[in-house]
Amino acid sequence: MRYEGKKLLILGGFAMLMEAVEWARSEGAYVIVTDYYPSSPAKKLADEAWDISTAEIELLSRRCKEAGVNGVFAAFDDFNVGKAAQLSEALGLPFYATSAQTVETMDKSRFKANCMEFGVPTTPLVDIEGKDPKSLPYPIIVKPVDGSGSRGIKVCYGPDDLAEALEKATTTSKSNHYLVEKYLVGDEVGTNYFLQDGTISVSAMHDRYLQVKSISEVKLPLAYVYPSKYTHGYLANEDHLVADMFRGLGMRNGSLFLQGCVDGNGVVYYYEMGYRLNGAKQYQIIEGECGFNPMHCLINYSLTGEMADEDVASRATPQWKSVYCTLSLLIRPGKVKEVLGLDQIRTEPTVIGITQWCFPGNELDDTVLGTQKQIAARITIKAADYEELATIINKVNEVFDVLDVNGKSMILESFDTDRLFTR
Repeated sequence: MRYEGKKLLILGGFAMLMEAVEWARSEGAYVIVTDYYPSSPAKKLADEAWDISTAEIELLSRRCKEAGVNGVFAAFDDFNVGKAAQLSEALGLPFYATSAQTVETMDKSRFKANCMEFGVPTTPLVDIEGKDPKSLPYPIIVKPVDGSGSRGIKVCYGPDDLAEALEKATTTSKSNHYLVEKYLVGDEVGTNYFLQDGTISVSAMHDRYLQVKSISEVKLPLAYVYPSKYTHGYLANEDHLVADMFRGLGMRNGSLFLQGCVDGNGVVYYYEMGYRLNGAKQYQIIEGECGFNPMHCLINYSLTGEMADEDVASRATPQWKSVYCTLSLLIRPGKVKEVLGLDQIRTEPTVIGITQWCFPGNELDDTVLGTQKQIAARITIKAADYEELATIINKVNEVFDVLDVNGKSMILESFDTDRLFTR
């Protein structure tokens, strides 16, 4: 096994990292998971668990030296990825991103500044300092500069919304800073890149279908559909600008995603980036379409200093033969009694991945509204065409349910498959 005798420390024990623990162990690694939650799901699968906060870099550094840790890994969360970069630097271990690069790409204000420097289209900033709130170009969106998972974001449609939005973003931000942008309305897209030894390739591009009806002002995605209808135009027009920005920041390895909005001329305006794997787990799809798994590559980098033993970046392409969907199943606040339908969904041959986010006993209050904590599960589906995709999505919507302690469904709006045929 490739990692026999090597020890991997994973920062964060939340459910999405269970797959990383299982894969690294299957390849012979001794896996340690750390965070300050004693009962984190991923800890139950690890060889060893530490109840140490991922923010405790000095303490973790000492423990890693004592334990003989060979690599540090983190994913899905900006904070932990930044800490993994810091810890790896302190230990002299390989990590795909430097701590400086995580700041430049994950801090929304720095990301926007870099977009403007390299000519990458980005949503316009709105300067509110010293301005009369009534004079601002509403609608605007206020967000923490260092948030993720849609936390701390509020759309303002008039001056009466502004004070609440600024307080929400500031208190959510770890640095107590916010960003204000013009709120653009248009088709939403996401783009993934894979980097290997300076080769920069688009590995996936999808259309993001947001809620039509929402009980919060921030609409969450119901479905990511691949490939995006904007793929061809993006490769011809914006891709080289984005790649130049990555080169300018010294980025040579890793996996990342960008989120943007498309204007009436088909131009993608990016507003956010993560130099990490994201919760939609595109690596599951990329493995089937392109023949390599970005998550495996990032773990390999942490343990060996190489993304892969061979050139895999040249295989990456967003122009896929099949169609795919990552379906997000959203729930309202309440206490979860039962999650139904996942066993039946797993039997579907077109379902290639399931990530369960909520479990019996979980309790969601109103603070989760408009954040990804409303996601009960994510289902990844492969299909030959949109007709087959619609059939499977409709079946998932029929059998999946989450019941509260009163036996009532907690499911919110389901994805309407008629939207697939208006692309």
